[in-house]
Amino acid sequence: MQLYFDTEFSQFRDGKLLSIGFVSDDDHTLYLAVDEPCRHRASSDFCIQHVLSQFGLVAGAKVTSDAQAGERVAQWLTSFDQDLVLCYDYKLDWRFLEEILRSAGAWNSLSPRLRAYDIASEASAETCLAAQESYFIGRKNPGRHHALVDAFALRERWWEYLRANAERRDA
Repeated sequence: MQLYFDTEFSQFRDGKLLSIGFVSDDDHTLYLAVDEPCRHRASSDFCIQHVLSQFGLVAGAKVTSDAQAGERVAQWLTSFDQDLVLCYDYKLDWRFLEEILRSAGAWNSLSPRLRAYDIASEASAETCLAAQESYFIGRKNPGRHHALVDAFALRERWWEYLRANAERRDA
């Protein structure tokens, strides 16, 4: 089973996780937003304007720590009865996922079932990036830089890559 995920974080240098969103090939989703005032105050202006402004738009998403986020993610991941391929497009996404799972004490038990797959270079054709961008058209509240919306857009990017490769094989 493939899952697509994205994270938003407070800043590039020494940043902290702000939110994480997942979507599966068959539309199962999870979105969590870390509601920790110190973390929010330490966020870049960009994050304050584009990420934190979208908090509170998904019911039941609020967590107060990395450990709580990791517990919720671990519960959700274990609901799948098979090994998982976790697709992302930026190295810090995987780092933050691993951090929260470690914080919850779930990394050692889950990691054998998880395979990291950075799709950034493979799905870098213009058509793939255009498919990702088209997902954002007309989306507001939540929109771009909302981790769940970004995960859906990432899935569109990957699906375009798969479509284009299938057409090449069939030609």
